[in-house]
Amino acid sequence: AIAGPPGPRTAADAPGPGSEVPITDFEEAASPRWENVLAGHLTLLDACAHHAPPHGREPRPGGVVPTVAVRPRGWHLEEERLRIDGRPVSASLVDFGLYFFHCARRLLDAGSGPCLRLTGLENRFEARLWNDVFLRAQDLLGIPRGTIRATVVIDTVTAAFEMEEILYELREHGCGLATDPRHYLFSVIGTFGHRTAFLLPDTVEAALTTPFMRAYAELLVRTCTRRSARATGDLTETTGLSGDAPVRAADLLSAHRPDPAQAPTRQQIRAAVSLSLRHVEAWLSGRGTAVPDGMPTGGPAAELTRARLWQWRRQRLVSPTDVRALIDVESAAMARERSGALVTEAREVLERTLLGDELPPPLTPDTYRRRLVFPVERSA
Repeated sequence: AIAGPPGPRTAADAPGPGSEVPITDFEEAASPRWENVLAGHLTLLDACAHHAPPHGREPRPGGVVPTVAVRPRGWHLEEERLRIDGRPVSASLVDFGLYFFHCARRLLDAGSGPCLRLTGLENRFEARLWNDVFLRAQDLLGIPRGTIRATVVIDTVTAAFEMEEILYELREHGCGLATDPRHYLFSVIGTFGHRTAFLLPDTVEAALTTPFMRAYAELLVRTCTRRSARATGDLTETTGLSGDAPVRAADLLSAHRPDPAQAPTRQQIRAAVSLSLRHVEAWLSGRGTAVPDGMPTGGPAAELTRARLWQWRRQRLVSPTDVRALIDVESAAMARERSGALVTEAREVLERTLLGDELPPPLTPDTYRRRLVFPVERSA
């Protein structure tokens, strides 16, 4: 699967059966400004309406039946612009609900169906909640149960210990599990980053080869093989993953302990600050992708860079004073490069996330409410 922002290009790339499925990503491929959320759902509706035949008729012979898959925002986020009884609605339910209500029947009429890619699950109880939502939604629209198909991305440490339980809780709606190595490493750092044993190697490529990452991928393939589910993701293509090797719980915590020579250089630290600052500014400006040195960098890579920077500071490989000084330097450079950039705001957010005792999630609810929620002007 290839994730992309919720826009016309991703929808236009929707393939027929057997092709690689592009994911309309509301979680991180685009900033969750209200105009981006609405534009994404309008694009999905347009794509489904364009491809679907009139209700009750067969798809046109030779017509391309698209697969329109959606990655909704995580359970930790709320949609402040939609409220029930004065309380904000879950962003997960907003993204799923709009997609399912407007597109499910059209996709079924076209010979396809609603597909979801669920990310950020912490445990089986969140999978059970999704299954309850699916059952209720299908009943309300008179659509057969089991129509919704969902792939769960195992991108948190706690979910890795409950892969079989997650598949069980989704029942007939679960079609597979997927690896997401960069988000998983982000979770590892956020959970164990204060421990010296979990100080990762000095490059992401080296971190991906650590014993606990191989155990993570092996366990996912093994679980899917046992449960006749589909295993996908970058790490599932690693040579030697048979799905037969036993994996113990302790193997998921078999950390790599680097020697002191693997401490980051000042050049690495400055590059990490530069990318992290530009990523935060891109989000605050309504874009989802930072472009340092003319090279677009997606959210997973930028967020993992920020997590590693936080870990270096937490492990005292770089001091808070040095972090602030480098943020000063990169803020000044960004202000010179782009007039109108939200430098002050990005600097404040980055400094707060890097200097805290705990690593915040990619987009904290506080940052969302303070920076991305704007009053809606009402016409008279």
